Amino acid sequence: MKEKLTKIQLLQLLDKIMHPKENGLTEQTYNDVLLAFCAGCPDPIKARWLVVECLDPISDEELIERALAMPIRLMADVPNSELPARHPLRNLSA
Repeated sequence: MKEKLTKIQLLQLLDKIMHPKENGLTEQTYNDVLLAFCAGCPDPIKARWLVVECLDPISDEELIERALAMPIRLMADVPNSELPARHPLRNLSA
């Protein structure tokens, strides 16, 4: 299983995600950073939801706490209907 990231590492990635222009991210590097963030969390799919779709007004620290509090979810256990077989998270997250 891939080693999960520390809170500090996740905060650094999240800062890049939340401020893409200030960090000089192109669309591709933004996607790469988002994938790295998600892969570094216990449940990559729910972590992505927190970043991309969560409408709760929460701070970066709260988002990280929520992500780290999730139970570990193995990508091999995720059905293809929820995450396509060739999705990059399947390879980045064990």
